Amino acid sequence: MLFESPLITAYALVVAALLGLVMGSFINCWAWRYIHGESVISGRSHCTSCGHDLGIRDLVPVFSWLASKGKCRYCGEKVSARYPATEIICAVVFVAIVAVYGLSLETVELLIFACILLFLSLTDIDDFLVPNGCIVAALVVRVVYMAIACALGQMTLADVGYFAGSAFAIGVALLIVVLVADKVFGRESMGGGDLKLYFVAGLYFGWQQGIFVVILSCVIGIVVAIVAPRRKEPSPEGIPECKSESAMKRVFPFGPSIAVACIITMLVGNPLVSWYVGLL
Repeated sequence: MLFESPLITAYALVVAALLGLVMGSFINCWAWRYIHGESVISGRSHCTSCGHDLGIRDLVPVFSWLASKGKCRYCGEKVSARYPATEIICAVVFVAIVAVYGLSLETVELLIFACILLFLSLTDIDDFLVPNGCIVAALVVRVVYMAIACALGQMTLADVGYFAGSAFAIGVALLIVVLVADKVFGRESMGGGDLKLYFVAGLYFGWQQGIFVVILSCVIGIVVAIVAPRRKEPSPEGIPECKSESAMKRVFPFGPSIAVACIITMLVGNPLVSWYVGLL
């Protein structure tokens, strides 16, 4: 329990859920605008089909989608269920982080990191893109947290060195593996954005939990590859797209798998890794 009073605990979790719903809605909008070259700081929210500006009753997370039966009120086009799903996922993640870490500086850091992970997951799903801005933002958040934690006596310079060393160790090891795999298979085996995200995971979680992220993300990726529908690999610019089924490749954005692994590690990584190490 976060607090001695169940009422205050419930209040904190409800606030976290509401904040998660709002942030999930904003991140969904931001990701769509980013992919389509629109500014997130200017212009009102609008229907992605007819372009009609949305009113207040259209912008209530989850409930607006349910009230309109998953359709635009202005043109009647279907609104993807991804919108309420993203909002609910963000709310659940926010509640889980607050429940595990309480009201602390680390909670703020991980809430922001979770938002970054959600954003890059959406852009990767839509356009096979892990924006460099997400990597930079995650690094800045982590560095700022470590600086404040050191100033407050919650972290030492040795701790900072451990996390930095873990990031570089995981990043360099995976880079070598990927370069070898590229050479063997004759094609790119992992995108640069995914490698950078693993580096970030090492900086946030250390080498032991960082390895856990790598293993878990691979397991998640394999499951997704089995159950997800076939998608066509984007054709290089200037090269005609081949329509034949035989030429279609099973391609999947790997960023979401790493993001999910990171969030699971935030919540249960430490006890799971400690339990495993205790078995050795």
